[in-house]
Amino acid sequence: MDKEKKPRKSTRRRNGDGTTYRHKNGWRTKITRGSQSVTAMGRSEQESRRNAKEKLAKLPLLDNSLVVDSENLLFGEFMIAWLTKKHVKNITDTTYRRYASLTRHHILPALGHMKLRSITKNHINAFIEKIDESGQSARSCQQARALLSAAFKRAVQDDLVAVNPVTHSRPVKVDTPQIHPLTCEEVKHLLSVTQDTYMQARTRIAILYGMRQGEALGLQWNDVDLDKGEIFVWQQVQKVNGVYVFVKLKSKYSVRTLELDPATILALRAHKVAQNAQRLALGEEWQDFDLVFPGLKGQPQNSHTDFAHWQKALATAGLPMKRLHDARHTAATMLYDQGLDIETIRRFLGHASVLLTSRTYVHHSSRQMKGTADAIKAMGF
Repeated sequence: MDKEKKPRKSTRRRNGDGTTYRHKNGWRTKITRGSQSVTAMGRSEQESRRNAKEKLAKLPLLDNSLVVDSENLLFGEFMIAWLTKKHVKNITDTTYRRYASLTRHHILPALGHMKLRSITKNHINAFIEKIDESGQSARSCQQARALLSAAFKRAVQDDLVAVNPVTHSRPVKVDTPQIHPLTCEEVKHLLSVTQDTYMQARTRIAILYGMRQGEALGLQWNDVDLDKGEIFVWQQVQKVNGVYVFVKLKSKYSVRTLELDPATILALRAHKVAQNAQRLALGEEWQDFDLVFPGLKGQPQNSHTDFAHWQKALATAGLPMKRLHDARHTAATMLYDQGLDIETIRRFLGHASVLLTSRTYVHHSSRQMKGTADAIKAMGF
């Protein structure tokens, strides 16, 4: 009687690795992708699978959902068209100019000549490493990767490519700068020595209400109700091609109504009286944009000038130089120290995420740590 043949050992791997089994004096792997199949031999299981994957990688990608004419589309052609005609509508002018510079000086020279479909995560990794070695900051590398990811996301949506190669590329780590918000005593001192009515109002809006610079410079009197004690924040001012324009805030969460404290209402009233006197003195030279914090002749205030005013106020108070955005951190930290919950502060600042508010804006507060010493003492050690 013939001996019963032993079944050949078959190893089924995870999805995408196919099936590997003994065959003659070695191992055979079969991998199927859609309507395409490849088989490969090897002296070991690992060698067989590696050979099969290499054969599969050399096959042309067959995806009936992709646009046929995009097969030979160069990445540079797609990138320029997407950025200048589509993405530009979704970002601010400042962001667009930054993205255009990254595209022109770094992305196109490195990847522009390649076919859109041929770019892999390895190309993305190599590109990021290259611009990092050229001296670009980690923030620039992060922005370049984010821009590429957004571009390929649109390419996937338009059925030009099957996958976004940036998704699985190495992320860029950016060190978060240490933030030192002003203390409550420093804020009191700053406000006490700031005599100019314009800067008294401007400083209170920045350091007590945490309004972003663009929001404050785009604030109009029409959106300020001093009788009710409210400010409606819904727009900002930006300089586009040398011309100041009012634009809506980029997130629906940024639109908010702020309740004013009595001292800030008085400061805004005093500032408005002084501004009216200045407007009457200038007559026809005054440019009426209805701005709360305009330039000397009523025109939108230059952001650099606004920052210079802030630094001068700090210097007058004998305080160290701070970013204007640090005033926003200060407002959040002080509110948290006063017992307000994170959700209220999130809405107050116009954030979309409570996590962002907690992690970025209130982590300097000592409120959560108070009582820990008493708790340790109670342990009796």
